Amino acid sequence: LPLIKSGDKVIVTPYSDAGFRQEGRITQINPLVDDKGMAKVKAAVNGKGRLFSGMNVRVNVHRSLGGQLVIPKSAVVLRSGKQVVFTLKDGKAQWNYVQTGLENAESYSMADDALKEGDTVIVTGNVNLAHEAPVKVIEN
Repeated sequence: LPLIKSGDKVIVTPYSDAGFRQEGRITQINPLVDDKGMAKVKAAVNGKGRLFSGMNVRVNVHRSLGGQLVIPKSAVVLRSGKQVVFTLKDGKAQWNYVQTGLENAESYSMADDALKEGDTVIVTGNVNLAHEAPVKVIEN
């Protein structure tokens, strides 16, 4: 619940019509959490005659992270139970311990300042990479 707030944008997609998407805004958040860890959140959406009470829908909440640094999940590898991201410096891999924050399907926000904006992050071939190993850059 602390991650969403009234006014956050939502995208509603009915399971019966995956091609239809409608924007709305969160209008109310009930702070009570049930025994399953669920809370009721209400949003105002104009369904244009295509959304009806009782429909099964998917709701995605879109929230800005502000100025946080975000990296692809593929950049993060585990070493001895710790999160590591390799960056490229002078043609060599640099090992950086990191702490990730919020996540979605593709990305993590950074919860620390181990990486800086503009760092070149290694996202492929990093599973068996070692610190200061030479790296060949492949442009997509």
